[in-house]
Amino acid sequence: MVSKTLNVPRDLQKSFSRLIDLIPVPFRYEEQIQKDILLFLKLEGEEFVRDKIEQSKEVFSENTEDNYSELEQGK
Repeated sequence: MVSKTLNVPRDLQKSFSRLIDLIPVPFRYEEQIQKDILLFLKLEGEEFVRDKIEQSKEVFSENTEDNYSELEQGK
């Protein structure tokens, strides 16, 4: 669900929707994330935003794996 206060221009709606779908569920509904995606979509384009989302997901995944390994070692 897109924030009610966010005004996505018609020509960016499909791209915006595709990009939002890449965001993990707990975060895709956060208004600030939606605003940031729209801002960078306007400034840099869909491919740039898609690349940054994928990079962020990789970093998050790596950090999660590291934290899980640390927890296992602490058993």
